[in-house]
Amino acid sequence: MKSVVLMLAGLLLGAAAVAGEPVVVNNPVVTTDKSVDCRTVDSILKGLVKDGMTDEGKVIAVYHWCRRMISHGGGEFPLQIRFNFLYQMNVIGLGSCISQTTPLSVMLERLGYKTRTWDLDGHHCMQVKYGDKWHLLDPHTNFYVFDRSEPRTIASIEQIKADLTLVTDAVKEGRACPGFLLCGDDVNMFATKDKWTDNGDFPEGKKKPIIKEPFGEITLRRGETYVRTWMPGKYWCLNNGDKGLRNNGPYHSCRSRDRADSVNWPLYEPHGWEVRHKGNAQASVSYRHWAAGRILYKPDIAGDHYADAVVEQKNFGPGKRDQAPVLMPLDANAGGEVVFGVNCPYAIAAGEIAITRAGEGDLAVSVSVDRGQNWQPVEVATDKDKVTGLFVKQVNGSFAGYWLKIAVPAKAAIAGLELTSHFMLNAYSLPYLVPGKNVVSVEAGRFGAPLSVTCNWAEGDGWKEPKTVTKSFEKNGAFELDVAGPKYPRMESLVLSVAP
Repeated sequence: MKSVVLMLAGLLLGAAAVAGEPVVVNNPVVTTDKSVDCRTVDSILKGLVKDGMTDEGKVIAVYHWCRRMISHGGGEFPLQIRFNFLYQMNVIGLGSCISQTTPLSVMLERLGYKTRTWDLDGHHCMQVKYGDKWHLLDPHTNFYVFDRSEPRTIASIEQIKADLTLVTDAVKEGRACPGFLLCGDDVNMFATKDKWTDNGDFPEGKKKPIIKEPFGEITLRRGETYVRTWMPGKYWCLNNGDKGLRNNGPYHSCRSRDRADSVNWPLYEPHGWEVRHKGNAQASVSYRHWAAGRILYKPDIAGDHYADAVVEQKNFGPGKRDQAPVLMPLDANAGGEVVFGVNCPYAIAAGEIAITRAGEGDLAVSVSVDRGQNWQPVEVATDKDKVTGLFVKQVNGSFAGYWLKIAVPAKAAIAGLELTSHFMLNAYSLPYLVPGKNVVSVEAGRFGAPLSVTCNWAEGDGWKEPKTVTKSFEKNGAFELDVAGPKYPRMESLVLSVAP
């Protein structure tokens, strides 16, 4: 995988290629006092582990949060993506059994607890050690049971092998975890003496977790708007999954069974999404699903603002055509070209370009996901002076943004530019609001320009009352939001923008 540094390559190279320092907001971060900050392992744990918690309380809090973030469904993403801890939490949110136990082990080991991998007749689960005892957890099926000791504690595999009724009678005796086996797995799967295999310490085999911190670094240039939503959109990242996944994007394939998850249900409930499959007229609702985001770049071309995002340019710069500002070849006898860098911490799903052309000649557009080593053409349509193009396959699945090149003939110019980059994210990694008072904090590594922050949500009966609050920041700060209850609000979007 490319380094996080590559996400900022367009900006850094642009600073070297274009005179003057780009005017940017560097690494803006929005957090709340009620949600989990998903940028690092430690920031996640800080949001989950509270003073006064017991060892078991800490383990359970981390366990149920991990289940919230990752669900099983059709298909798998490549190994280097699934076992990248922060990509899994912030972007993918989908994986099989070992794709869930591995990140859980990362967090528990960071807290100082020893973990081991176990195989149960081909299914991967885990044990964690605290209080000088081992305890069995399975986030994939949502399984753990308490023993009958006083005080009770989560049972180990050895305890279960010695007394299978610890499993079979757990629900009847009130010892099962909340949302026990919510996806319908057979309780007898765990009530066995001889199907357990100790696979040793994490990581197992080559499945070593990748941790590149912090997640989410991005630079906003003048004229750039960064939108993250809680619901799916039109474009997502394809993988080698089943047909249903390809038709809808990643989601929890057991859908409405998440209603049984009493721990996470308050946050799930407002965000149900109707999943439809070809040939099936009836839709079903999924509560854990991918979400869409987009970066809209629309610079002011009257001066040098466009240069904030330029990687390189040849015979190209600001000028005028018919007394109107344009971007054009500087030598009127030759064509010019400009390369814009798109940096995005999430997985790019698609891009759209819309150019207002001045003069004569056809513009050529191409994109690169490897910093200009290889270029792929973008098919564009020209209607009078409007040039538009959609590119999906050329960029789909890129975790390092992309570069976009526009070749401008000698007699042509750009009178307007709008570039939209669509990306996929894990909605439950976003900062959310809860009923009552919420403190929203805004920070950035550098405020080169004012940053506008907009929170959109819906509250009230049936979430029919939309709410929008916008604040502007020129330095780190915070503001308060009051949210009506009693249910959690439906989070709509978080929008960060820098004026052109």
